[in-house]
Amino acid sequence: MAQGRILVIEDEDLLRGMILEVLATDGYETAEASDERTAMRLVRELTPDLVVLDLNLPAHMKGLEICRQIRQDAATNHVAVLVLTGNKGDEYEAAMFDAGADEYIRKADFKPQLFLRRVAAVLRRATQTGNAAIQSGPLTIFPARREALVDGTALSLTPTEFDILCKLASNPERAISRKELLDRGGEGEDPAVDRTVDVHILAIRRKLKAFSWLVSTVWGVGYRLGAGPDA
Repeated sequence: MAQGRILVIEDEDLLRGMILEVLATDGYETAEASDERTAMRLVRELTPDLVVLDLNLPAHMKGLEICRQIRQDAATNHVAVLVLTGNKGDEYEAAMFDAGADEYIRKADFKPQLFLRRVAAVLRRATQTGNAAIQSGPLTIFPARREALVDGTALSLTPTEFDILCKLASNPERAISRKELLDRGGEGEDPAVDRTVDVHILAIRRKLKAFSWLVSTVWGVGYRLGAGPDA
């Protein structure tokens, strides 16, 4: 039985073939696209569990725009997106997450086992929450519906933002490390994990608006929910 359905959007034939082989060998059901029109059609037709997306597609609609369209479409906004990028720098990471990406891996760092761990982590985050509603002050989370409300207003969260907020809300007042929030426990030390989680937290706080104080920084550890504004 397949572990999940993954759509690979990559214009480089060699890399796309390698990714498809790695995923298929690990038991995933796969589909592929090498251009943006085919990509968006398959996203809507297949509604995969995960899209592996090349950031630098050659046509007019770049990877970031595809990511934004996935997030803006009510039929596909629950689909997780793992970006493949050749770019480096904090500004690129911020742009990816602002567009709605859940995770990324640099092409220069691509290793099959690391890639599979990232894929599994993204998919696992979407299935680890229970079904009971979670209440924390003005925040209400419905894991089964993957819906979060603050003061009665629905939050527009990416899958990873939702999973991070849900994990925090499921463990009120407990400081949770960045690695645990991103489910990277088996990868060793990686400064990129801290930056990735920090960008997601910044986006969550921005969407919480007046209730941004719900997510508190625990210096040297990570984050917690419900402790009030940062000291």
